[in-house]
This record gives sequence, structure tokens and C-alpha cells, in this order.
Amino acid sequence: MNRRTFLIVALIVVATLLSLPKAATAADMELGTNFWNLGWHRPNDCFQDARNVTGDNPWNPQFLKDIAIYRCFRFMDWDNTNTSLRAKWTDRPHRADAKQNPVAYEWMIDLCNRCNADMWVCIPHLAITHEQGNQPSDYALRLCLLVKTGVDMKDIDLKPLTDKLEKMTAEELVKAGGIKTCEPLNNPRKLYIEYSNETWNGMFKQAHYCTAEGAALKLDPMATLGNDGEQWTAGFRYHAWAAIRAFRATDLVFGADSKRTVKVLATQIGNAWLSGQHVEMLNDPKANPWKLKANAIAAAPYFGHAVVGDDPDAVKQLRDAIAKAAADSARLKSVADKAGLLLIAYEGGQHVLKKADVINRNQVMHDLYAEYLRKMSQYYSFFCHYAHVGRAGAGGCWGCMEQTGQDPKDAPKYRALMEWAKGPNSLAEPSK
Repeated sequence: MNRRTFLIVALIVVATLLSLPKAATAADMELGTNFWNLGWHRPNDCFQDARNVTGDNPWNPQFLKDIAIYRCFRFMDWDNTNTSLRAKWTDRPHRADAKQNPVAYEWMIDLCNRCNADMWVCIPHLAITHEQGNQPSDYALRLCLLVKTGVDMKDIDLKPLTDKLEKMTAEELVKAGGIKTCEPLNNPRKLYIEYSNETWNGMFKQAHYCTAEGAALKLDPMATLGNDGEQWTAGFRYHAWAAIRAFRATDLVFGADSKRTVKVLATQIGNAWLSGQHVEMLNDPKANPWKLKANAIAAAPYFGHAVVGDDPDAVKQLRDAIAKAAADSARLKSVADKAGLLLIAYEGGQHVLKKADVINRNQVMHDLYAEYLRKMSQYYSFFCHYAHVGRAGAGGCWGCMEQTGQDPKDAPKYRALMEWAKGPNSLAEPSK
């Protein structure tokens, strides 16, 4: 083989290798987790005693070991987001409260610091209203200050300080009337900011709130009181409108280009059109007068909600459902890519609702999760599983562990997640 022929062959080989699908690696999709509402737990799954939280380290030590595989904690349920009646910062739970449900932000920060994990919080839907106009979310401002500095600014007027907040130290905030209630979130750990939870989902009050607020702002010019579909569109747009006001607060505290914040626009899996509504609002100078940028579109690529767990054909149906979740994710990723945003998963995992405990306790669920994680890694840079620990039942089995300290051999979903955290190549071979 002469030199010219050798070079041609080498170029062909290199081109072929570059065209091959990239193998999933741990860097392609990091893992996070959601935590269940503490009222749904065994009493001591997370805290040593959630009804009497005291001391500097109230955590169940085994819980800390079990969650070490995750790089981010989403605290949506710990904050009772879906039932929240909280409109003001001063209504929030506090670290000194003996009973922690909802859980104080200080304890969320503490947990993230102990586990070297990022913090994902959801702003209560009532904390942002159409009446505030082009003002940053006051609630989000105080939350970001607490996370960044450990200082609670209580109900002190922040307007005179607005332009200074990014550079203010904890000491300066205390001099301005704040109280140091905890250590800040460790740098460089990130803060994910999301407005409420699933505001597109009509089973939650926040969806109807967004619809009413969006209609009040006339965000959908086609909306009429007699057309529910058009009202929902106004609600979808209001989600982005409200999120932008939370993002503005985040920028004022951390800085517009901070690598420590992830501004999340959450959407419905399989509904790329809805995500398009969010992107339109970002590009609308009336809705976004600051021209601020989001960082990510987030969805929940669950699989298997129509599957009966003891069906003889359940495994095949679940594999088909995984393929459907992948197809929906691919469409959504196109929207995210076009908008220059990451695609991440705020929730995800199996979604069996009938005889769920049967299939979830079957070791085949490990293999299904291994297949699922590999497929999701083609679309998501970050995946926040739902959920870490929780009781199993016929009507739903959300926890990857049924109780803290469960042997991974008896927790097939957790075992697959644990293997992925070590690196996708660590996933065990399918069971025979």
C-alpha cells in the first residue's frame, strides 16, 4: 500500500468512526433525584425524626449514604409545591420548626452541602401574580439571597437594595436587617430555579391559577372565556411569564451569566408545541423586557402508565413505552436545540399505576431501567429520577428504594441508578 492509498484509507476509517453513535458516558447524563413528601414516608426514612427535627445534624446517616449517588436534589414535594398556599416569603417554614413538612430551605441547603449536590427548588405559584408587572419576584429574591449567603431578609424592603444585591456580602445583608440562619450553598454547587410544578397539568390547582393569571394578562389574544383550550394556552404562556420574573430575581442576586444557576422552563413531555409557547415568551419584549435567557427546558419522560404490572406481556409493553418516551424526547430536544437550551428531566422513571408493586419488585426492572437510562442519555444532559425512597403499592411504586437502607439486591431500580452513577459501562448485564 503506497502512502497516498494509506492516507485515503485512514481518512475513511476516521470518518466512519466519527459518524458512529456516541456511546453514553456519565458526563452525558448526570443523575439527580426527587424526594417524596415527608408525610408519605416511613417516619425515619430521611430525618432521624421528621416530627422533632433538632440539632446540627438531624439526618438519618443511612439516608445520607443512600443518596450519595445523586448530583442534584429536587425538593418539589418536600416543599409541598402542589398544594402550596404560600404567597409571601414570611409564610415559609423555618429551620427551628420541630415538624418539618414542608421542609425549611435551610435544611435543604444543609443536605445539599453534606452531599455535595446541587439544589433544585420550585417557586410557589401564588408567590408570583400578574399584578406585579415587570418587577422581579420578591419571593425568589429572598430565596436566592438565602441560598447564596445564608441570610434571611425576612420582610425587609429590598427595593432600595435591588441594584446592589449581586455584590452584597452576608455581613452587609445582616447590617441591612437580615438574620444569618444557615451556611450558604457551597460554591460551586448550582441552584436550579423552576416556577411551581406541572402548571400544564389540570389535576393541580396551579394549572388553573396560571390559566386565570394568563387570561388577566391577555397573553393569548385568541382567548375567550368560552373556549377552554384557548384559556389553557394563556396558562402555558403565563408559566413562562412568571418564570421570567423568578429568573430576573436570580440574575439580580447571582448575576446574569452565573454558572451557579440553572433557570428552568418546565414543559409536558410529548408536547413540543407547549415548549414553543415558552420560547415565544422569552423572545417577547413585553414578557421579557430584560432580554434574559433561560438555561434549560425540562420534561418528565415517564414510561408505562398504561401497563398493568402483572400482565404476562408487561415487559414488552414497558419496552415499547420506553421507545415512545425516547421518540417524544427526540422531538422535544429539537425544540431545545433550536432555542439554544439544554434539555433536562425534572422527573422520570416508570409510571405503572396498576399492580405496580408486582413489576417494580421484579428483577427485570433493573434491565428495563438500564435500557431506559441509555436511551434517555441520548437526549437529556441531566436526569432527575422520581423518586428516591417511598412505600410501594399496587397503585404506584415511585421510590427506587422502598425504605432507607434497603439492600440494593432487593431494589432493582436503585441498583440500576447506582450503576449508572458509577458510569454507564458499569451497568450489569441483563439478568438471565
